[in-house]
Amino acid sequence: MIKSAIFEANLFNMNPKSILLYIVVFISGLASLTAQYTEKINTNRPGVSQGAFSVGNNVLQLEGGLGFGKEKHDILNTKTNVFNFDYAIRYGLLIEQLEIMLDGKFRADGVRQTIGANEEKINRSDFQSNTIGAKYLIYDPYKKPKEEDSTDYSKLKSWKERYKFRWKSLIPAVSGYLGANFISADNPFTAPNDDSFSPKIVVMTQNNWTTSINGQWVLVTNLIFDKITTDDPIFGWIITSTHTLNDKWAAFVEYQGQKSDFYSDNILRTGGAYLFNKDLQFDANVAFNFKDTPSLFTVSFGASYRFDWHTKDEIIEQPGLEGGVKEEEIEGEQENEEGTEEGEEIEGLEEGEEIENDSLKLGKTPFINDFEDDSFREELERDLDERRTEERLERERIENEKIAKKEGKKFKKEEARRLKREAKEARKAEKAAEKAEKEKQKMIEEIDAELDKMEQDEGTDQELEDIEKELKNLEKEFDVEEDDKKQKKEEKKKDEEEKAKEIEEEDIDAEYEKYQKEQEKQKKAEEKRRKKEEKRRQKEEKKRKKEEEKQTEEEENLEKELEKID
Repeated sequence: MIKSAIFEANLFNMNPKSILLYIVVFISGLASLTAQYTEKINTNRPGVSQGAFSVGNNVLQLEGGLGFGKEKHDILNTKTNVFNFDYAIRYGLLIEQLEIMLDGKFRADGVRQTIGANEEKINRSDFQSNTIGAKYLIYDPYKKPKEEDSTDYSKLKSWKERYKFRWKSLIPAVSGYLGANFISADNPFTAPNDDSFSPKIVVMTQNNWTTSINGQWVLVTNLIFDKITTDDPIFGWIITSTHTLNDKWAAFVEYQGQKSDFYSDNILRTGGAYLFNKDLQFDANVAFNFKDTPSLFTVSFGASYRFDWHTKDEIIEQPGLEGGVKEEEIEGEQENEEGTEEGEEIEGLEEGEEIENDSLKLGKTPFINDFEDDSFREELERDLDERRTEERLERERIENEKIAKKEGKKFKKEEARRLKREAKEARKAEKAAEKAEKEKQKMIEEIDAELDKMEQDEGTDQELEDIEKELKNLEKEFDVEEDDKKQKKEEKKKDEEEKAKEIEEEDIDAEYEKYQKEQEKQKKAEEKRRKKEEKRRQKEEKKRKKEEEKQTEEEENLEKELEKID
């Protein structure tokens, strides 16, 4: 617990209504009306504290996470498996320094309690908290300082003077949050007499330190006054320290304290976050406490995403001149020779015109203090330009490689399809040739069988000799055709080999049409041969029928002569 003369000796003895009035007066008494939109996502995760800065005007941000843990109560002799889902919906409304937020936590657990030899299990689930409220940035130390607070590093020749610690860098940004809790009746995770509606007040401070040696550090503190109008008010505090390891990774440590009649605890959290892109962050953390009534251990995983509809950036000034100076100071600076360029640029702006800031080229950065000088900023700018150029060239190289790879795959696929199609047509042609050969052989065998039968019955006559001559002639013709086919097949194979060698230069469609024409020619030749075979078969059939009729007539004449003899 924080030892403070303000918040320990006096605060806990005050009436809740007096505390509420004190906080409202304290918030309204501070006067500074500036805020800041950041280029990258500004999230409260992975801790539970709230930063002082808002998400920015017209920015919607979603934050959520899942937690799994165990609790053990030594006095009650209970063991609890816990599941948590926490969420936050944040939106920058109307002005830069104002943010409205809906946040809460849903909890489901299973409690095992051992009484004697019996074990009892109780399952519970409900929203542990639901709060809607608004946060307002009251004071930002990085804008509108006094004239004597600005530092001209070019005039400081002493290394000690340039890099010495400056106490004014400890002044934090301050924000106030005012919200309302709303919970369901008979909630197992809240005090029995809790009201369904109660106020919540949070005072937030934030320090941002960017140095050339240690990188960027952020220190956030929250002072919480929750449910102060109920019978069991809650007073809490959170201290969070975050350190960016590089452009993508950050680590944090957080200490949370809470004091109330219903539940008090001290919790330590640690973990890290990964910036996937400027609008998306993933995170993880581990939480544990230091007591056994109950002891807790929780592991959580979460993410934050923002919908960035922010259209106009605020001016972020140079070190010591954050927020600019008044018009009278600008006119006085124009008379100075060292500030002529800056004064002329500001004087050249028309009324209502603002400077846009979308990169580090303007020599401006979101979090500035006296640890940083111009040379370090210039080095950051050069490094940023080089990284951006390298990233752009790398993206172009990867894109070109993808296109080339895609075209190569497409060509190989088309080539494989063509070769497969040609192989299929060749197999069909071979099967057709084999079938035609079998039919021809079968026809020849049938004709030979018929001739043998005729020779056995009647003997060989002149007509049969003529038939045999015609068959021999036909066989010679078939042999010639077979030779031609073989020669054509050999020529075709040679042509296919030559085509395969010149596959990259020839047109695939033209080759396919040529192949179809050759197939049509083969089909016509085969059809012609079949017609010729059919005519020959019909001729042989007619001759056979004629011989049968002649034999029948001779038998009838022979029977007539026998009848006459009888």
